Amino acid sequence: MTTSAERLEELRQRALAAEIEPISEPEELARQSIRAHLEDVWGIVPPDLPEVGIRLHGPGVPGHDIAVREAAGILTSFQETIASIGQVLSHRATATGPINAQVLKSTELRLFPTPSPGSVIFHLTGPGEEISGAEAPALTGTDTLVDAAMHELFALVAKSAKADELETAGSLARDLRRFGPRVAKHLAELADHIVKDEIDMDLTWRTPRGRRRSATLERRSAQTIRDAIKLNEVETLRVELTGTLSTISTTKKAELKTASQGIVRIAVDDQQAASLGPFFNQPVVIVAEQTTKWSTETGRETRSYQLLDIALAKPATRTELPSALGLASNGGFAARTTATDSVFLLRQAAGLQHS
Repeated sequence: MTTSAERLEELRQRALAAEIEPISEPEELARQSIRAHLEDVWGIVPPDLPEVGIRLHGPGVPGHDIAVREAAGILTSFQETIASIGQVLSHRATATGPINAQVLKSTELRLFPTPSPGSVIFHLTGPGEEISGAEAPALTGTDTLVDAAMHELFALVAKSAKADELETAGSLARDLRRFGPRVAKHLAELADHIVKDEIDMDLTWRTPRGRRRSATLERRSAQTIRDAIKLNEVETLRVELTGTLSTISTTKKAELKTASQGIVRIAVDDQQAASLGPFFNQPVVIVAEQTTKWSTETGRETRSYQLLDIALAKPATRTELPSALGLASNGGFAARTTATDSVFLLRQAAGLQHS
């Protein structure tokens, strides 16, 4: 028979193993007490669900009412942003095609609104984990995909609120690049609603483990997000591509067959095209200027390439283009190379595709 002290120590160890954070708010303490009472009465209670609170206020919310179109626009953009971030965190393609059905299910938020003086508050819940019935529900809550997506979104919103708007926009732009154009599209839509409708948004979030976090998306910080997304609309990199030059022409783009990207079409000027004969159907290494464009209208990206330098892949028999192509006299191609296929591999790891 265990003593009360041993039972207390067992509960303490189980709580530590479940990484339950100490309760610091009366509301959370009351909620946990009710759940504990229900467990004593019924034996099993449903697992905790992720919870999000969205409080809308500001000039666009007179009293405690809001136009349906404005509320729907904000909530839809918020939902699509979470689903798009979930797609990235699930390591699925982010630039083309629909969002995966399982990701949609795992990030779907359910809504029940309540009015409050001077604002409207929407309470949303996300999908929770399934339990077998043998666990203690208070100790089995785990963070779900929607929790992970919320964590990323709250971090972006928190960063947008920093005072130095120009510096913050640049830092935020770098963070946004890893999420891809789909997230940028929906986040831009959300920011547009906040700015144009003159509505501020207070966010609160509680995970199944009881962790809480808050963030505020005001009109100024929403504008910072818009600026950051605009900085990402066009990105130019110097990259190195390896493959077989399969098509050369004075009327259309050269085509390079690559193992990692398939057919890559590369723009060349008339002088370059006339000098590509020795490289036709040969394994080559090309240095090109890669331009990536994001569209916040479609949530997609396009890539284009402009030839800078070219050389045969085998150094022993390497043939170089005339100096008119822009090669340096001392070492030519090799001296000009400043980027490698690692640029492509990093972008490919983020689920992005070239056009």
